[in-house]
Amino acid sequence: MEQNLKNQENSFYNFFDKNKILKIWQLIQKYKNITLLTHFRPDGDGISACAAIDKILHDMGKNVETIYPNKSQFQFKREPKNLLINTHRQIPELLIILDCATYNRIYYPEIFKQVPIINIDHHISNNIDGTYNLIHAQSSSTCEILFYFFKILDKNLIDKYVAECLLFGILYDSQVFHTQAVTPNTLIASAGLMEFGANLYKLKTELISNKNPKIIALWGKMLSNIRITPSGKAAWTYITQEDLKKYNIKQAPLIGFNNFLSQIAGIDITLLFQEIDTGQTKVSLRSKKTDVNKFAAKFGGGGHKNAAGILSDKSIKELIKEITDKL
Repeated sequence: MEQNLKNQENSFYNFFDKNKILKIWQLIQKYKNITLLTHFRPDGDGISACAAIDKILHDMGKNVETIYPNKSQFQFKREPKNLLINTHRQIPELLIILDCATYNRIYYPEIFKQVPIINIDHHISNNIDGTYNLIHAQSSSTCEILFYFFKILDKNLIDKYVAECLLFGILYDSQVFHTQAVTPNTLIASAGLMEFGANLYKLKTELISNKNPKIIALWGKMLSNIRITPSGKAAWTYITQEDLKKYNIKQAPLIGFNNFLSQIAGIDITLLFQEIDTGQTKVSLRSKKTDVNKFAAKFGGGGHKNAAGILSDKSIKELIKEITDKL
């Protein structure tokens, strides 16, 4: 056990090569007009990563825009200042892509394609070819990577606001330290961010607590929809737009539900099927042992070994049958 932790630590700090970090920082310092990009339906990790870098770049006097391909499903307290949806105002000299594994999930018009890219992500399926790629699939989140990036570069870049952004992103993607992506480095980063002023209890409460009665009722509906495969190794459930309308909820509050589902005895894989407002179907996959990244890739998705996602144009009914038949 001790040797495994030591090997992990050595691998981690070999990844954060200071020369590479300095070259990335020199590129950031070189340009005035910088645009931040994150993925379609941005989540708590991508948004928090953008908000943290946005604050630091604004303090440096940069002209910063952040572009989401579409609006987030949730309202977050900390977001970038100059936020645009699926459009741009400035012609960037540098792009920083955060928490996104593929070009087709970001706003990426033709005019951006000759712009240098800094690509920071934790998805093993990342295929973006940046000028510099900071991809660490063993990290719980992009915000965890950013903590070590800024700490190694200059810890004074992390103020209380930046610390809150980064810790919130870690909590979001690790589902408050419940996923298998959590390592000793995740906990060290979280403790470090608390030392910079981030309040773990308040951020955790902001993320998962204070659910209103409508959300609890919706969870009851999702519980009634649970199905378990004959092998007893996989469980899945679903939520439709009709269900959301019935309970007068605009976005499905699913944070934490997959962890709840995984507590069923003997379950390895859990799947949440969600019909979204575009008519597409989103699937969140989690596992204890099985490589769900490889499974999701069969349906055009990806992510991590124990946490992955799929977005499909197929109807929820059609996709449920297609995927669960292969379980």
